[in-house]
Amino acid sequence: MRLINKRLYLVLILLLPVLAWGQEGDPSEKPVANLLTPYDAIYTHLYYLQTEHYDASMSARPFYKRGEAGQDLALKLKQIWDGKGLRISLSRVPEDPMYKDSVGQKNVYIPYPQELPEVYLERNKISGKWHYSRETERAIPQLHKQVYPFGSDLLLGLLPQLGQQRFMGLASWQYLGMLILIALSFILHAFISRLFRWTIHFLANSRLGKGHFDEKQVSRMAKVLSYLLVLYIVYTFVPVLQLPIGLSFYLLLLLKLTNTVLVAILAMRSLAFFRSYLEWLTSQTKTTTDEYLLPIFIRILNALIVAAAFIHALSVCGVNVTALLAGLSLGGLAVALAAQEALRNLLGSMMIYADRPFQIGDFVSVGSVTGTVTDIGFRSTRIKTMDTSVISVPNGNLMNETINNLGEREMRRFNTTIGLAYHTPPALIETFIQGLRRLHKVHPHTDKENVYIHLNNMGASSLDVLFMIYFKTNDWAQELAWKEELIFAILRLAEALGVQIAFPSTSVYVETMPGQGTVVPSYEEELKAAQARLDEFISKMKTDQ
Repeated sequence: MRLINKRLYLVLILLLPVLAWGQEGDPSEKPVANLLTPYDAIYTHLYYLQTEHYDASMSARPFYKRGEAGQDLALKLKQIWDGKGLRISLSRVPEDPMYKDSVGQKNVYIPYPQELPEVYLERNKISGKWHYSRETERAIPQLHKQVYPFGSDLLLGLLPQLGQQRFMGLASWQYLGMLILIALSFILHAFISRLFRWTIHFLANSRLGKGHFDEKQVSRMAKVLSYLLVLYIVYTFVPVLQLPIGLSFYLLLLLKLTNTVLVAILAMRSLAFFRSYLEWLTSQTKTTTDEYLLPIFIRILNALIVAAAFIHALSVCGVNVTALLAGLSLGGLAVALAAQEALRNLLGSMMIYADRPFQIGDFVSVGSVTGTVTDIGFRSTRIKTMDTSVISVPNGNLMNETINNLGEREMRRFNTTIGLAYHTPPALIETFIQGLRRLHKVHPHTDKENVYIHLNNMGASSLDVLFMIYFKTNDWAQELAWKEELIFAILRLAEALGVQIAFPSTSVYVETMPGQGTVVPSYEEELKAAQARLDEFISKMKTDQ
């Protein structure tokens, strides 16, 4: 970085005389000085401030004030234009005595409506002559202080006394001033960079930020800050050198562009500086989405910084940014129509961040896709399925899908049906169900409130016992291990009680066999006996209750 700066300074020194040679000549023909047009007024003002034609009283004629006050205003306005690098293009100054401004339709001419809207000429309705307005006369002293701050205007009278010998288009005192300014900028850079480095390092190691900031970023930020401050000082004192207008214009333009670049670099390095602290903050949250999306938003901010710097640089170069943005908006509309799917996916990623239906590491079910979320990007979300394949689901589709976040479950359900053979006695079934309930109760990782263990159905080939409990875990692997423990315990319980676990089967009964009687019982003879047994059974149940 230091080598680049040294080369830049060297190039500037070598280019100064070359640029000075390339400037357009100042007014040379003697003006009529009748002030009947904006051209006559400005030409008179500038012509009599040249060294070879200098006449302070004549240069003050376009001003309402007379004497030393008018002469002082004429000189200061010229110094303001020179200091800002604003060159009056006489070919563009209207020569119409009745010229009217296109905006206000008044007899007013503003040389620089963007840079200096306070400075303008107006036509006197009585005399018909053009003069700098009284508002301009009142604004000149303040504008002069803005262009030459910190009393630097005093140097305008002191530096030219150091030598007027001219070489390659510049006076000797201007060369001396440039050398002093360059040497001063090196010294200030060395001092200010150390000062900023110490200050930022102190703040970064304070109680709030200690251990959360990158030390390398501290040094990088300090360098850029020192460059900016040195650049501001150079920009402040360049007008004092009273360089030729063209040279001053291009030099100030270069300084403005450099300032824009440095501000953009400072903004991006500031983001990098605070990134480590923000990463620490996001690591304290329960979700991992923040940690993943932080780099994405930093990249977006960096892109916005670059775009803003580019637009500002175009504005500094005199490009009509408003018209440019209007053209880009129409082009952007066409691009948006062509890339609406990409925009939809980007909006989907923003909605995922805002609503947080899931985070990286969650086990989710989205439509026909079930798996673990491994990545959340601008365009799509990647889900790793059970067979280890990775499926990318567009974020735009996620906005319209029902998302089942299985990773958010606090408990996992174990729901199964245990089929018992039909010949199992009821008393044994009751004992078996009591054993199932005790197994659930003694297991250390089951929820004791949500439990459903009951004889639930008389199936086609078995008596079905519903066994539905909940494990206190959200980890699938742990659920499988505990589920295995319970299944083995159920099988051992059935073996210990002599309970036969049924399986789907079909019984075939043959009503008659050759040479044998029917196996179908005769119910007519036993109806009375059956009714008696029923009455006895119901009476017993009422007694038990």
